[in-house]
Amino acid sequence: MREDIQKYRLFVSPFCQRTPALFLDRDGVVIEDCHHLSDPDHVRLCPGSRQLIASADSHGWPVVLITNQSGIARGFFEWNHVERVNQRMQELLGLDAPLAAIYANGHGPDAPAGSWRKPSPQMLLEAATALNLDLGRSMLIGDRLSDLQAGAAADLAILFHVLSGHGRNARASVVQWYEQGRQAGDTSTASGLQLLDSLEEFPLLLLKQGTPAPR
Repeated sequence: MREDIQKYRLFVSPFCQRTPALFLDRDGVVIEDCHHLSDPDHVRLCPGSRQLIASADSHGWPVVLITNQSGIARGFFEWNHVERVNQRMQELLGLDAPLAAIYANGHGPDAPAGSWRKPSPQMLLEAATALNLDLGRSMLIGDRLSDLQAGAAADLAILFHVLSGHGRNARASVVQWYEQGRQAGDTSTASGLQLLDSLEEFPLLLLKQGTPAPR
């Protein structure tokens, strides 16, 4: 495995007490999905992303970005492009909507077992260890099935699927995966699933309550 295929940046110190977090995918959730985005000039925030991150931060929820960047393995761009896009994203989010950490990997579809590439939960597990996060009370928002599968494998409390990005094409597969898992008693789908048309529909009351509602 290439040593530079998995990277992370922490923007806060580890929490003294185990803390629930809000995990977000990048492309299609926080910023608009431009196929293999490498130009920071093309970065656009998804509607509601800045407001959601700001609300989470104001209520004590660290926001952790977890993103697959297979364009690196495919030779479309390098890490410096990913970092420039991330920097522009953070500039657009502003100081009122800070991220606690960014976890990224450049694996392609042939990623080895145990890699950070979603649907592996490894990025979430690494973040939980680094920041002292309580995964059992954490939430995740994604637009792809692999996002939700990663969250389920990490045993998060609630998974949200949003229609932005690839979400509209993935919605049927997400619902089918979840329903089949529940019917089969599959513990990997023990997390609760909620469906959103956009981030603007996110139930902010969950953030104000301090912990997600019971499954």
